[in-house]
Amino acid sequence: MKKLLVFLFVAGLIAASASPLFAGGIENKHNWSAEWVRSLNRNAATDSADAVSYNPAGTMKMDGGFYLNIAGQLALKDYSNTYQGTKYETDEPDFVPSLFALYKKDKWAAYGAVTVVVAGGKIDYENGTATTAMLGQGLTAALGGSVSSHRLNGEAYSIGYTIGGAYAFNDMISVSLGARFVDASREFAGSASLVGTALGDITPTADYEETGDGWGGIIGLNIAPTEELNIGIRYEIKTSIDLKTEVKNDTVPGGLPGLTDGAERNRDLPALLGVGVSYKFTPKIRVEANLTYYFNEDADWDDNPVTSADETQKDNGYDLGIAFEYTFNPKWKASFGYMYTDVGLDPDNMSIETPELDASTIAGGVAFKATPNWDFNLGILKTFYDDATTTTGIYYEKDVVIIALGIQYRFF
Repeated sequence: MKKLLVFLFVAGLIAASASPLFAGGIENKHNWSAEWVRSLNRNAATDSADAVSYNPAGTMKMDGGFYLNIAGQLALKDYSNTYQGTKYETDEPDFVPSLFALYKKDKWAAYGAVTVVVAGGKIDYENGTATTAMLGQGLTAALGGSVSSHRLNGEAYSIGYTIGGAYAFNDMISVSLGARFVDASREFAGSASLVGTALGDITPTADYEETGDGWGGIIGLNIAPTEELNIGIRYEIKTSIDLKTEVKNDTVPGGLPGLTDGAERNRDLPALLGVGVSYKFTPKIRVEANLTYYFNEDADWDDNPVTSADETQKDNGYDLGIAFEYTFNPKWKASFGYMYTDVGLDPDNMSIETPELDASTIAGGVAFKATPNWDFNLGILKTFYDDATTTTGIYYEKDVVIIALGIQYRFF
């Protein structure tokens, strides 16, 4: 029994660090480009190569030629969970790159993209979390002694490699069809130093990685009834992913329960529907409204038995937003955007370390056309998360700011 309690304590450390991969809304991420960061609404985009990911059929509205668009985002984040008056925090920043390529000629186009489609990024709880605090209380009550220190750290992401093509039937209607390969990886480590227990002073540690991959399809439709009005529709088919565990280090006496080398579990990337409506009120003023709906309920997710949350319990989620863009002259334009996110998850089933909270986001930025071939985009966003409290009294808070820079070059 004493050994089992030690096992459970370290299991809690690992389980707590395993969930950051699925932070967000709940699973799918789409902060891919600087154009998106400065507007939050790109489902009806027709003005830049990042449209290959947001509105691939809308690329047929762009001028012919070969485009290459790269973007880098710096995510400044502060996650915290408070339990019994103690606040546990991590503020590890992340850098998120993206790449978009488009070749458009006459009535057809070919495109590709490399984006981070699921991202929890890095976490480093140097002083532990509410999870380790609760487990430590139970362990010391049974074994005596105390927990001198505990720590969680990890990194998780899924990269999407997209290829596809688009075709314009006429000036009003165009379609697209693409395929995306998703490569998922998550690696986490946990440790705890226990002193004065019935087993002596021990530091159980464990380190493991989960990897998996899968293919999914992306279908697009763009409708432009008039020169002023444009409607973009994108449907991403569910991507089936099985995560396989590789145990790199496990010094827990007798082995850590629930951590099995070679074990597999399902964690699909849910299907989504993105719809955008863009309207130019004047040659200088454009407004775009977006809805992105996530079909979380249809995704096959196996529960992680070592966590208190039930990962199978989820509802569909959505993003709803609007953007305003003003063109000062042929070289400069600026935008402002707002987006509300409902993740479709109860606080009791959120990750303690990276809670998937509902949120409101505001963003702004500028675009500069330096030459006919060079375009630069700068954007910044701030997300205001709704605080939440679980039935066990854990209080969640998050704070995120993202700064993005994008560069696009048209070769011909």
